[in-house]
Amino acid sequence: MQPAIVFRAAASRGYAVATWVVAAAVLAAFAVNGGAGEVLRYGALPLLLAALGWAAFWRPVVLVERDGVRVVNVVSTTWLPWAAITGVRTRWGLELLTHDQKVGAWALPARSAIGRWTRARRDVPVVSSLNRLDSVEQGGADPDVVAGIIEEHRTGHLAGSAARPERHLEIVPAGLLMATAGLALVTLLL
Repeated sequence: MQPAIVFRAAASRGYAVATWVVAAAVLAAFAVNGGAGEVLRYGALPLLLAALGWAAFWRPVVLVERDGVRVVNVVSTTWLPWAAITGVRTRWGLELLTHDQKVGAWALPARSAIGRWTRARRDVPVVSSLNRLDSVEQGGADPDVVAGIIEEHRTGHLAGSAARPERHLEIVPAGLLMATAGLALVTLLL
């Protein structure tokens, strides 16, 4: 991984672990209650829950790198070079604007009223300058901090529309979610 400032929701990793604990408890309950037959019959449901926990809470992240911003969402990754970014909004969460599309960041939803209140009573995290960034460092969970860094470095209006964002569907999370959802559907229909 190249040097970057990593941003993700503060509780997202906790939510992922919680879904895995619940999935493991349900699998254990199936095993205790009905043995291997019940695990085989209904085990796809907690597997779907675990896959959703990974894809929706563990995986999403916003990486601010020297050359641009990488937004990793549930089943896609979008690379936005600085020249492609024309603006940033944070009303409903971090949203990066380009000449022809908007890219929302699942990893940084809007702060709740309590989150805004508590943030006002603590210091904003200090992050390295992108020019001196030489490793991966944590940037926190505040979409406004990310928006400030992006606004400071973006060059979209100056560069015109020569640079384009690159969006890629990620095969692993999409395939995992489709496979576990398909298995869960089959077990419910049988």
